[in-house]
Amino acid sequence: MNRIFRVFLCMFWIGTLVSCSSVRSQPAESPVLGRGQAVEQLHLSPVRHEIMTAAWLPYFTVFDLFSEGDEDAVRSKIHALLLRLKAEGINTVFVHVCPFGETVYPSAYYPQAPEMRGMDAMRMFSEECMRLGLSLHAWFNPLRLQTPERMAAQPPDSVLSGWFHNEIQRVQDLSLWDGRYYLNPASSATVNLLSDAVQELISVYHPAGVHIDDYFYPTESPDFDERDFLESGAHDLADWRQRNITAIVQSMYRAAHESDESTLFSISPQGDLQQNTDRLYADIPHWLASGDCCDAMIPQIYFGYENVHCPFRETVDTWLSLPRSPNVRLIIGLAAYKVGNADVYAGDGQDEWIMHPYLLAEQVAEMRADSRISGVALYHADAVLGLSELEQRALRDALTAEP
Repeated sequence: MNRIFRVFLCMFWIGTLVSCSSVRSQPAESPVLGRGQAVEQLHLSPVRHEIMTAAWLPYFTVFDLFSEGDEDAVRSKIHALLLRLKAEGINTVFVHVCPFGETVYPSAYYPQAPEMRGMDAMRMFSEECMRLGLSLHAWFNPLRLQTPERMAAQPPDSVLSGWFHNEIQRVQDLSLWDGRYYLNPASSATVNLLSDAVQELISVYHPAGVHIDDYFYPTESPDFDERDFLESGAHDLADWRQRNITAIVQSMYRAAHESDESTLFSISPQGDLQQNTDRLYADIPHWLASGDCCDAMIPQIYFGYENVHCPFRETVDTWLSLPRSPNVRLIIGLAAYKVGNADVYAGDGQDEWIMHPYLLAEQVAEMRADSRISGVALYHADAVLGLSELEQRALRDALTAEP
């Protein structure tokens, strides 16, 4: 074990016992080590470089920042938020720039979200991240769009809104499901739109990375794309859908690297591998092994150690066991939003995030101590900054400790 890290563990644990003894009725636990976990089980490794400590800034956070005030006031709020995140040990932010087929910046391919009030969030975030030395990654929902009513109200001055207002293209390139439109995953026009949008964004704003989450197929029902499947001549619906999503991912990956070879293209799928395969039609094993689909995989392992369906350590080990191209990093997504809340889908472990306040810091420390893992990403920024003082201190120490 690294001697410096061992000293850190001891000092941090002693400080936590002192600070918490007057406010906690339950036995104190280490904010770094697991319950019943020996120090040796952390498998500490030599110091590694380029370790990511990231936070997601979802659309509701971005929209709230732009909800009132002029550009100077909004910029001041952005700066203050990023400064607080940096103080907590965050070095990377995933900013939601296209959550529902509307962008937070001017685009030729998407209409701009009215919540932005005509302001350019990418420009402001780019400048403020550069000023603070933070890495900015632009986060897209790849397929999810808006409701028919909202899309009908959009001016037809972007590629996507033009599709909606053209009856033929609306049927061919968009799919309506459960009251919301999606880009048609089987359409070559969808592949082109997404890759063109990536190139546009990189050429104008030069972010460090482009990121997509897990909004792929919205349903398992064959009714969603029955016409396209029949016309394709394919025989296996699941395999055909997986190939459609892989084509989209590969195209966005290539577009990012053709625009700027240093751009990091990352994907954040479900933490449960079976959910990705069976419900979203995401071929995760292929994406990890091929080396031509992503630079980083960030599974959403939003589970506690006592989750009966996907216990944290076992789930991480499953991901680590998958064959992975040497140029693909594995970064672990963690659930800051669950701290202090019941996890209703965790079975007997539903109270774990309430009973063990240092659970998030424990997971961060464990992931950063594993040489096979290139960092952590926390969902989401508001939850990180909303932690109690003691929880924030534990998380900050875990994020900033030498691996």
